[in-house]
Amino acid sequence: MRLAVVIPVWNDEDGLRRLMGDLAALAVVGEVVVVDDGSDPPCSPERCLPAGGLPGVRLVWQRTPATAGAGHARNRGLEAVTCPHVLFFDADDRLRPEFAALLADLDGREFDFAIFRHADSRVIAEGGEGPLEPDGALWRRAGAGPAPALLEGAGRLALCRVSAYPWNKVYRTAFLREAAIRCTEIPVHNDLELHWASFIAADRVLASSRIGCLHAVSETGRHLTHRRDADRLRVFEALANVVARLRATEGASTLAEPFVEFCLRLFAWIPARLEDRAARAEFERRAGAFLAGLGADFLTLALLRNPALAAPALRHLRARA
Repeated sequence: MRLAVVIPVWNDEDGLRRLMGDLAALAVVGEVVVVDDGSDPPCSPERCLPAGGLPGVRLVWQRTPATAGAGHARNRGLEAVTCPHVLFFDADDRLRPEFAALLADLDGREFDFAIFRHADSRVIAEGGEGPLEPDGALWRRAGAGPAPALLEGAGRLALCRVSAYPWNKVYRTAFLREAAIRCTEIPVHNDLELHWASFIAADRVLASSRIGCLHAVSETGRHLTHRRDADRLRVFEALANVVARLRATEGASTLAEPFVEFCLRLFAWIPARLEDRAARAEFERRAGAFLAGLGADFLTLALLRNPALAAPALRHLRARA
């Protein structure tokens, strides 16, 4: 396996330097594409590369003149990839030792993408390991083991609804290009479309319970988790793109229940992160309009398969007026 790693970075040379050190230890990394998303001052290869550089690795260093967001940076980085497989990875997260074993397991396997577990720094701080709930429960429901196995049936319906992250999947580069899968170029939630479009379009998905990376979330600072402005309302642009793909894909109605459940969890999470009361009210109105726009057949199918979704869905539908 030859793996490309696409790294969007914004004002985080320290994180990028740590990540470059992690990548230097992975023999299968054939390409690193860094997209500096308008950092001020610009991120410098001289300051971020390990002392010995990255021998044998094709390094592509790009810069956008102004901050355009991680979605734009990932899309731009993907255009430069020449390796057959690609991982999108953020500069402020860390690869774990198990990632090398995961790549060895994937070598020679056929797949559109492979999804793996991650550790969350908030879970680790409380003495645990693995992702936050309910993602942990979804992984347990999927029943995946360390060895990558084909994800089918109930397992696939479980893991498609985990939190939409870009860095917990190894993609076949040609799959992303052939299926025209990309990130939504919005400030927040830009990886939601990447996640769902992958599950909708993929024929072969592998899953491994190996913890391949650490998602590091600080309780302060400028991490996107703490974004509290009206830019979060642009999530509906990403969701609209997912709905368009669902409607254009034969058999995608099997994803009605997990997609609606995913949306309802997201709609419960976002308002608490909006500081402005008017923005919260507008979000609730748009959430209701979005659910109504799914269509009676799609929404009814989801609620019949999971009646517990009816009450929160009804609350949002009433708020759209």
